[in-house]
Amino acid sequence: MAANRLFRSLLLSALALSLGVGCTNAYLQNEGPYEITAVEVIRDDCFLLDATRSSSVKESWDAGELIITGEVVRMNYELMDMQLIGAFLEGGSMDDDGFMLDGSVANASFTTGDGAQCTVEQATVHLEATTQCATQFDGVMRMRYEPRVQQPQCACEVWMRYQAVQGGRSCTIAP
Repeated sequence: MAANRLFRSLLLSALALSLGVGCTNAYLQNEGPYEITAVEVIRDDCFLLDATRSSSVKESWDAGELIITGEVVRMNYELMDMQLIGAFLEGGSMDDDGFMLDGSVANASFTTGDGAQCTVEQATVHLEATTQCATQFDGVMRMRYEPRVQQPQCACEVWMRYQAVQGGRSCTIAP
């Protein structure tokens, strides 16, 4: 009888432990604030990043706070007070986590590089990211501005390769 109780309690403990391990997804990426820097301008219709449109740009493109809940990834993005929401992507190893984020804001205001004042119907952001280490991710970001009918000069897109670093602690990436 005592052996039967011991076996039953060990079996229940092992089952509880295995269920907990099976449901846990650990991602390398740290939560918290990140500084986002444009490292290459791919497209900049409204000259929002760099007037010279250099392919070797290093310019701050605001900051965001990354929040991870299971598979769901959120970023409170300072640019236009936007919240981006997305998820980790399937298929990466633990040290190569990929994720994507999308967000939008209505009635966004901005000034183009040539000085035009714009208020657009909607501004949308799509961000694709690859974790390089716990304190750095990088990828491609697209911002799209959908103007009001009376402001066609404000229709533009920004595409860039970016790097996001937490607390100034970028990682060294092996070639």
